[in-house]
Amino acid sequence: MQKIKRLLTNRDEMMELIRYLIAGVLTTLLSLVIAYGCYILLSEKHTINAANAAQLLVGNIVSWCVAVVFAFWINRKMVFRVQGGTAGSKRKEFVEFVGARVASLLLFELGLAELLKWMGISNFWNRLIVLVIVMVFNYVASKFWIFKGKTQQAQHVDGPAETGNAERRG
Repeated sequence: MQKIKRLLTNRDEMMELIRYLIAGVLTTLLSLVIAYGCYILLSEKHTINAANAAQLLVGNIVSWCVAVVFAFWINRKMVFRVQGGTAGSKRKEFVEFVGARVASLLLFELGLAELLKWMGISNFWNRLIVLVIVMVFNYVASKFWIFKGKTQQAQHVDGPAETGNAERRG
């Protein structure tokens, strides 16, 4: 509860949330453009609505993969402002990020959506509930697992070195 309170009262935390929402909008727009582009390219009539089930599936898979790669990059750089890292640490972060996205896809997009549908909740509310839960899950996974402490580590590592260099210069 204290973390939630801090999140809502701390300016830096609030700005991080805003950056996360902006990154989410950009990722969603990219995903839509890629999916619709695939539908148009793959369908015989080259229109969105002419794509068959297999073409829709291919478009959705390509769109999801591109969106996850983009989301990793924008979350790492813009949202959580992680600097540096070795190739191995970046690879580990990416694998964890993809793992979290696969988990949210399976748990919420497929599992929870089906449960809500079975309970008789309309498609509109079903989709809205699932989107909010996925967004919260992905933020929590990124902040407290994948990129946990990375921004503080980067600042801590850079801070003393800069201070030491300044002291030597002065």
